[in-house]
Amino acid sequence: MGSSSKNIEQAQDSYLEWMSLQSQRIPELKQLLAQRRSHGDEDNDNKLRELTGKIIGDFKNYAAKRADLAHRCSSNYYAPTWNSPLENALIWMGGCRPSSFFRLVYALCGSQTEIRVTQFLRNIDGYESS
Repeated sequence: MGSSSKNIEQAQDSYLEWMSLQSQRIPELKQLLAQRRSHGDEDNDNKLRELTGKIIGDFKNYAAKRADLAHRCSSNYYAPTWNSPLENALIWMGGCRPSSFFRLVYALCGSQTEIRVTQFLRNIDGYESS
């Protein structure tokens, strides 16, 4: 039990860290977007690209931490304990269910399996594989 609560705390800490970074970057992003509308200079576009890269990098780091913690306790991946009941309900109503992830993985793996079986059978029958 202690390990599970430690994983939950780590997941929550990484979420709070990510949200803190987002709250720091959003005002800067809004400012750059406002400047872009009024001036439209190329230097501003470079700053926007750089900031967007940072924001995406922040999310990638959060997702990587979350995925690492999901290996230890997968339920936190699908229904984080720090979400309110309303947030969890909205996630489910929006179609982000654990079964959706499983269906996606099955569909991707299933399509590859079907292709490989067909190629294998063609090789057995003496047909060329394309």
